[in-house]
Amino acid sequence: MVRHIVLRTVGSALLFAAALLAASPLFAGQPSAWHWIALALFLAMLSALGWAPWPWRLSKAIARLEQSAARIAAGRLEERIPAAGAGELAAVALSIQQITQRFDGLLKGQKRFLGDVAHELNAPIARIQFALGVLEETIAEEHQADVKALHDEIQEMSALVNELSSYSKVGFAEGSAPLSAVNLRSAAQRASERENIPVQLSVPHGLTALANEVYLTRALANLLRNARRYAGENGPIEVRAERRRDEVELVVADRGPGLPDSELEHVFEPFYRLDLSRSTSSGGKGLGLAIVKSCVQACRGEVSCRNRKPSGLEVVIRLTPGVHAGQP
Repeated sequence: MVRHIVLRTVGSALLFAAALLAASPLFAGQPSAWHWIALALFLAMLSALGWAPWPWRLSKAIARLEQSAARIAAGRLEERIPAAGAGELAAVALSIQQITQRFDGLLKGQKRFLGDVAHELNAPIARIQFALGVLEETIAEEHQADVKALHDEIQEMSALVNELSSYSKVGFAEGSAPLSAVNLRSAAQRASERENIPVQLSVPHGLTALANEVYLTRALANLLRNARRYAGENGPIEVRAERRRDEVELVVADRGPGLPDSELEHVFEPFYRLDLSRSTSSGGKGLGLAIVKSCVQACRGEVSCRNRKPSGLEVVIRLTPGVHAGQP
């Protein structure tokens, strides 16, 4: 529609300009070939001036659309695509926005379902744990090992339900959690102390990022626990941070075996496990890194991972810079 309006406007302007030029003294009498050449050049110049802003505006609108689409692809489903004018480009922007909102609704529905399931399972698990406690006190000695094994299974189930509940709660905080300038060194130290995992800290004093302190600390704690589980004693776990232009990069790195390159983009998916047997004896429950991603997204940030050389894994959290100590 806009294109047609522009065409009509430019065409009218050219006809008007041609009529004025033809009526001018330059064309009095019999016009020569040079007169027609001058007229053609004049009309070409007017046409170029009329069309010049259009490609620039179109390029700018496409660039905004591309930036918004990239943020949505990174998981920031709260992103709202700016108006891209009218016509076909605006229709594309509207379609992407509608798809994003529907996908966001489906994800929230999934997390709500998981939260409801976890809530409903809490009561029967608590009753089973109570019954097992009574049974342990009354059962014969030769059956104590069986009761103990059953008790461990119920504890494992309870831990999974708690993880499901946490994943659901953090998911609903995305886009609505209050943010403030969080000191990254302090957050890393708190996570290290909470998990009782020593780290090699390389975070400048006073470096802050815009985040939710509770969620950021929880994300770091989960990453430290994950690094300890898979890296074992293969060197220290490192936490480092630095400011890069308009973002802060916070990295948790280990010296474990790393991951196949084809699996790097999947590790933040809920219940994803590289071990296809899904045995919890060889790893966690598949929710730790999914909770990390939800926590980081609640801080309006992005998270990814990459292998390091010669071995190990780095998880990279990118956040908006906060206020450095001593700065206004």
